[in-house]
Amino acid sequence: MRPADLERVLLEATERVRKEVSVQAARAGRGRTVGVGAAGDHTIVADKKAEEVIIDALEPYGVKVLSEEAGMTGNPRGKTLAVVDPLDGSSNFERGVPFYCTSVAIVEGKGLNDITLGVVRDLVRGDVYAARRGEGATKNGKRIRTSSVSRAKEAVVGIDISRSSPELVSSLARLASGVKRQTHYGANALELCYVADGTIDAFVDVRGKMRITDFAAACLIAREAGAELTDEHGGVLKPRFDLEHRFSFIVSANPQLHSEILKMCRDEEAKGA
Repeated sequence: MRPADLERVLLEATERVRKEVSVQAARAGRGRTVGVGAAGDHTIVADKKAEEVIIDALEPYGVKVLSEEAGMTGNPRGKTLAVVDPLDGSSNFERGVPFYCTSVAIVEGKGLNDITLGVVRDLVRGDVYAARRGEGATKNGKRIRTSSVSRAKEAVVGIDISRSSPELVSSLARLASGVKRQTHYGANALELCYVADGTIDAFVDVRGKMRITDFAAACLIAREAGAELTDEHGGVLKPRFDLEHRFSFIVSANPQLHSEILKMCRDEEAKGA
């Protein structure tokens, strides 16, 4: 199937997810748990409904599906893998915080460079971010680029410190105090897309807790928009396409800003050694 055709399928499916999740958001008991997903987190009704929509949309195309709730499903012989987070930011959803999304990546291999298509839809505002490998990134069909901010003191930077040790929080103090503003919204896939369209200038998650399902689609979108992306040491990211592997990353609008953020993180790391 051509990437353009598969992108159309995912755009339609994620819009159906948005409508279904909106229905769930309006109901009492929006955080009702219906089980435990393959990734080990509790599954709420909206998670399950969103996942069913995406899996049903992909089923005719014979792909394997890796999803946070169902684990590995779909065609076991399929050469194409769909990496799905049906509801990224489910904690926000449960509490009524209007920032959550659905994320789908198509992979034709085993590494980040093999991600050929990524779609992330904001399930509150309806905005859709998409990218095909080598063809740039879009928001609602219009090309996007990262910001031109290249100095940390002028940058708005997302820093995820949730469920971090006091030592890690302390080690990020210099970075947090050295940027114009530190923020975090609670749905990492969508926050990566905010780097892609220039809403924020960088995003740092060095907790070692990121899953590929949260990351794959937005990683391609950010890269295609011009972002610089590495592990916490400035090296090449090599996450595995499974639910067990966890990793850290830093993504920035451009190499200059990325270098400065890495230096701040390294200096704090060295100080604590």
